[in-house]
Amino acid sequence: MHAQQPIARSGLILAVVAALLPLGAGGVAADDDLWPSLQRDVFGSRPIVENDGIVQLDAPERAEDAAIVPITVRVSPSAKGQLKSMVLIIDKNPAPVAATFTFGPAAGEGGGERRMSTRVRVDTYSYVHAVVETADGTLHMAKAFVKASGGCSAPAPKDADGDLADIGKTIVKSFDPALPATPLREAQIMIKHPNTNGMQMDPMSRGYIPARFIKDVTVMRGNDLVFRAETGISITANPNFRFTYANTAENALDVTSVDTDDTKFTARSRKVAVSQ
Repeated sequence: MHAQQPIARSGLILAVVAALLPLGAGGVAADDDLWPSLQRDVFGSRPIVENDGIVQLDAPERAEDAAIVPITVRVSPSAKGQLKSMVLIIDKNPAPVAATFTFGPAAGEGGGERRMSTRVRVDTYSYVHAVVETADGTLHMAKAFVKASGGCSAPAPKDADGDLADIGKTIVKSFDPALPATPLREAQIMIKHPNTNGMQMDPMSRGYIPARFIKDVTVMRGNDLVFRAETGISITANPNFRFTYANTAENALDVTSVDTDDTKFTARSRKVAVSQ
């Protein structure tokens, strides 16, 4: 991570949610531009280059389900060297910083398009920003406007007891590329977890369900870090990450995730043929 970069950590995430929760979903006007203040809070005075072709953000213009909005960040093959970090920000969510990724050597140094996909909650019509720090320390940004409402307070899963029965069960898949010499391969992590955020109401008691969500995901290939993700309340129930990493002779992944109850979950990848 660049030494001068003030990065969005869990303390900032919780501070922002504490400050904004009393406003509710309608507490911020639709035309308010929150990005300048968010940029200062997360990145300080560091300059950010926008729309230079390095970063592309794929997001639906109108979400089918505000509680499960697919997001993909793409980094152009023209970006050489190891990526340092990626920050995903949903401007008008109660806790805008959805996730901060720190990349390690096993994430690869390019040779193809690098990608990170996940699913997020969107509370109201909002811009989503993806900011990537490349090897030279430059911050590159792309944004997309998503029309969605109510994602953060969407009803909790109906079978809460069933969800807790196998909480933390994690499936890790590593996909063999079509060509063995391809520098990058894909993997997917699926974590069974309700990821409650404190804004969802129990339909029986009419009280709010306490927040309990995955706050940290670490992915290793042997002794090398692929990435570490610090995640907040904007990540959906049953967190899901699909990403590229360096394709080598040894591609097995070990995943450790930790939730806000400090419960740790671990899993190891299995290979999957590319046709699947």
